[in-house]
Amino acid sequence: MKLEKQNMSLRHRIFLLLLAVGLASFIIAGAVSLAGMYAIRENIDKTGALLADNTASFTENFAEMQVKRRLSADAAATAKLIRHEMKTTMDDARYIAELMSKMLKHPELYHPRRLPDPHTDVIPSGKAYVNFSRELVRQYGAGAYASEIALVSNIADDLELMPEWYTAAFAGSAHGYLIAMDVTPDKSAKQFSPAFLESYDPRKMGWYKLAADGNKPAFTGIYTDTNGARCLTCVAPYYDAAGLAGVAGVDCNPETLFRLTDNADTVDKLDQDQDITKAEQSRFLLDNATGSVIFSTFTDGPLAVPQSVSDLRQSPEKSIARAASAMVAGQKDVMLVTVGGEDYYLAFAPVDKPGWSYGILNNKRAVVYPAAYARDNVLSQMEGFADMLHSSFRSSLRWALLIFLLMLVPLFFVSSEVARRFVTPILTLVDGVKRIAQGNLDEKVDVRRTDELALLADSVNDMAGDLKKHIETLSKVTAEKERIATELSVATDIQEGMLPRNFGEIAQNKGFDLFATMAAAKEVGGDFYDFYMLDDRRLVITIADVSGKGVPAALFMVIAKTILKNSALSAGEEETFADVIRRANQQLCENNEEMLFVTVFFGVLDIRTGDFTYVNCGHNPPLLRQGTDGAFTYLRPAKKNLMMGVEEDLRFTQERLQMSPGSLLFCYTDGVTEAMNEAGEVYSEGQLQADLTCIPSGNGVPVADVLAALRKDITAHAGGAEQSDDITMLAIRYTG
Repeated sequence: MKLEKQNMSLRHRIFLLLLAVGLASFIIAGAVSLAGMYAIRENIDKTGALLADNTASFTENFAEMQVKRRLSADAAATAKLIRHEMKTTMDDARYIAELMSKMLKHPELYHPRRLPDPHTDVIPSGKAYVNFSRELVRQYGAGAYASEIALVSNIADDLELMPEWYTAAFAGSAHGYLIAMDVTPDKSAKQFSPAFLESYDPRKMGWYKLAADGNKPAFTGIYTDTNGARCLTCVAPYYDAAGLAGVAGVDCNPETLFRLTDNADTVDKLDQDQDITKAEQSRFLLDNATGSVIFSTFTDGPLAVPQSVSDLRQSPEKSIARAASAMVAGQKDVMLVTVGGEDYYLAFAPVDKPGWSYGILNNKRAVVYPAAYARDNVLSQMEGFADMLHSSFRSSLRWALLIFLLMLVPLFFVSSEVARRFVTPILTLVDGVKRIAQGNLDEKVDVRRTDELALLADSVNDMAGDLKKHIETLSKVTAEKERIATELSVATDIQEGMLPRNFGEIAQNKGFDLFATMAAAKEVGGDFYDFYMLDDRRLVITIADVSGKGVPAALFMVIAKTILKNSALSAGEEETFADVIRRANQQLCENNEEMLFVTVFFGVLDIRTGDFTYVNCGHNPPLLRQGTDGAFTYLRPAKKNLMMGVEEDLRFTQERLQMSPGSLLFCYTDGVTEAMNEAGEVYSEGQLQADLTCIPSGNGVPVADVLAALRKDITAHAGGAEQSDDITMLAIRYTG
């Protein structure tokens, strides 16, 4: 047989073809897998960096905005508190000066009085004394000005009633004597230096010259007193018929007020992050006249209290110098400053009197550290995942080669499925991370795995949850409802404390029975009442209603009450009570930029004769019952007067009536007649008149019981309706 050349069998061709296809598929699949691995890792790195940057930027910006808002509000509120306290201090100094002027101009109203002399007597802390130095005695002679000193010694009671935060209250005469009250640090008896007893002359003191030369109330600069404490003095001149008679004033320790506002140690325990933020706060006061720090929670550095005057506007740190210039200019702002190599947010607000600026700082590191933590955490998680993925791919390729040798044909499908299983959850994770980076912190990534991918997904979900909680916490830190509620509670106590309560004491054995109540619709209100004796036979009663509600009305109420009483007490003998009201109205109209007004019923009862003189300034007409029985009738004015605070040049008309023994006068504000029930029906003047007539109110019934019974009727009418206006009532029975 002849042998012929044979071609390769089909079996071998198919085998070689399958082998070539398998090898080519393996090589291509391996190359694609390697390229995909590096592309995925690069994508993960970019996505992780983007997520970290976006998360950090969003968290930092949000935290910075919230902290700036909170710091600005804190600075403004504290500066307002300091301004209020400084105004109160000036009012107290002015009050002492006005009393001294009144005594010198109207000596017939006062009896001579003797005060302790530090030359011979022991002076307890908080008790008034009079000092006339030996040098002045030698100059003017023993007993010089004795009658004048005995007259003005009546100021002692007012000096001893000054608030406890004053370290001294005093009046220095143009004749050289000094009437003063000092509070020693340990409440022990006052110790006087030989120089004070020998040659002290108030006319030579800087505080005396400040008020005398300026002819108006003023604050001194900060100085160190004889006890070694920081001190601030407020002074005001007083006068006699010939002109300047001396200077009165009060000493206070402004550091006490500053420490009350420094709540850096009272941290709300919401969480650890908030504790860190609050603990990083520092506060200080800047003297606008010198640009120097006068009080500070810093113990060292440029914002600490310097040993000598140091102008912060000349600070080598430009950010501090720029902020100090803005503070001295009386601006209100939030700036970024560098202190001791660290950045701080500085919020500041002016304190007009005595010319300070209040600043509060928060360390920027404490604000932005969560953002840096979030960024580092995201990058760390993404880098760990990328390393794990790279290792997993190398291992998979080795196993794929082994499996390919054993099972070439299924390798392609297995590799394709493995790649799909790896890539799908990664893309899901990347998409989820992008949505979180866009601000959707409620997004949850679900990869439906139980390996490291699931751990990474859980870490991303936990990170999103932690970021959301932290942002919510920062929002809570900015909430000031609790602080505002606390301040309003203090304001309520202060307002209630200003209303007199000594009903029994003032009416004791004087021929009348008096009682009054006031219930504010809000924490503080605009209604007020007042009563006091002008002298031993004339009783003044006042009831008033300020327009508006809340804190503005309460502040105007304090001003109106003080001005009315001061105007009445300082009235001359030739003045009518209409003139008193006119003068008080002129003072109320000064600087009344908010256009607030007040309705006032002002009456004066002569307790010896029953003669009652009154001025009704737009107020609700009171109800009067003459005698011990009968109906109450409204005491409507013959000529209506406008409210106080509307026009500066208003003239008012006073009226008179004769109260017989047993007569009862009931005064009230519109909160009584306008009290509404749930159906919107008001109590009305008619119902008030009818109910008051029906209530037992004869001589045997105290007027306090009459007001209590009427209050029950008003409450019964209102039912469950919320009180919409202040309810103030005052009743007086003339018993003869």
